[in-house]
Amino acid sequence: MNRSPSPHLRWLLWFTALGFLVALLIYPISYGVTRAAVVALAFVVWFGLLAIVWCRWKLRYLLLGMTVLAAGFLALPTRSGSTDLRLREAYLSALLRYNGVRYIWGGENRRGIDCSGLIRQGLIDAMFVSGIRTFNAGLVREAMGLWWNDCSARALGEQHRGLTVPISETPSVNALDHSTILPGDLAVTKSGIHIMAYLGENRWIEADPEAGEVIVLTAPSTHGWFDSPMKIVRWSVLR
Repeated sequence: MNRSPSPHLRWLLWFTALGFLVALLIYPISYGVTRAAVVALAFVVWFGLLAIVWCRWKLRYLLLGMTVLAAGFLALPTRSGSTDLRLREAYLSALLRYNGVRYIWGGENRRGIDCSGLIRQGLIDAMFVSGIRTFNAGLVREAMGLWWNDCSARALGEQHRGLTVPISETPSVNALDHSTILPGDLAVTKSGIHIMAYLGENRWIEADPEAGEVIVLTAPSTHGWFDSPMKIVRWSVLR
């Protein structure tokens, strides 16, 4: 005779899945397979909880309602005209929240981050928060898409998937006329191995492998990257 798992076993399995999900979320380095695992585990945790509490009608309808509301929100069309200076300001604030975070190659969160991870994660944070705050599902979907589709500094410099648009080229950041760019613009080395973001007032933020952390520097600077030939690009969403 087949018997369903006991409540104790179901909770044990649920907490195990939740533990794996949390571990993947806090681990700084992610790959395509780990991002897929995060999505799968998120579904297991959410719908597993729904299955466990199904007999408790109040919790059941609460979770079902939250599921419908979340799905309905994500299905809403993008709100035109809502991407403005506030998103740019949110991006700059998000970048600065990573100041001092240790450098880890391939890292993408506050436990460790690299140069392209900083540039991408700052925008992911800004779009997600701004999308929720302004009720713009399009921004939330773009944040999710940017999280799902990893890309390197070189790819951003080459307008991968139309994520960025070219602005100019310069022999170095030190030689750049900063009046020609906007806060949030990106400087990518022509070699494609490093990327920095402009904060305004001649200040740049980068996850620097030599410093071993995220730092903010002011141009002109004797820092090595500031004398490298650069491509200046801008996030398409910040045009």
